[in-house]
Amino acid sequence: MWRENVKTIRSELIDSFHEAGEDKLNEKPAKGEWSIAQVVLHLAGAETRFMELALRSATEHREKGEKVDLTVFDDPAHKMIAPIDPPDEHKTFDELLSALHASRQLTERLELSYTPEELEEKTMDHHRFGIMPIEQVFELLGRHEKRHIRQIQRIKDFTRT
Repeated sequence: MWRENVKTIRSELIDSFHEAGEDKLNEKPAKGEWSIAQVVLHLAGAETRFMELALRSATEHREKGEKVDLTVFDDPAHKMIAPIDPPDEHKTFDELLSALHASRQLTERLELSYTPEELEEKTMDHHRFGIMPIEQVFELLGRHEKRHIRQIQRIKDFTRT
C-alpha cells in the first residue's frame, strides 16, 4: 500500500509548491523558519538518507523486526527537530524538482530490487525509530512528506498575507 502511496504523495508535494509560484519558494514565513524551498530540500535529503540506509541494510542479515509507530508524523502539534538543516540558498522550481528526482531514484531502486515480502524480513536501524522492517521505510517516507505538505500549506497561507 505505501509503495503506491508514496507516488501519489510525491505528486501532491510537487503540486503544493508549484502552486506557490516561483517568487514565493524562497520566502520565509518568519525568522528561523524554513522557506518552501528549504522544506523541499529537506524532503529530498531525508529520502536520500532513508533509502541509502534501507539499501545498505537490505544486504545485511538481521533478525526480523516489529513495525514501529509512525503516526507521530500525523500530529502537527508534535514538534520534531530535523537532524540536518537544509541549505538556505535561493532555489528555482526546476532545481527543487531535480533534487526530488535524484532522491526518488533511490526509492525506485529499492522498490525494484526487493519484493515487499523480502523487505518485511529485513530490518534497518533508523536513528529516531530504532529497528524496523525495511518495507516500512515507504510508510516513513510517505508520512514524512505528508507532514511537510501541510507545512508548505501553512507557509503559503502566511506568505499570501
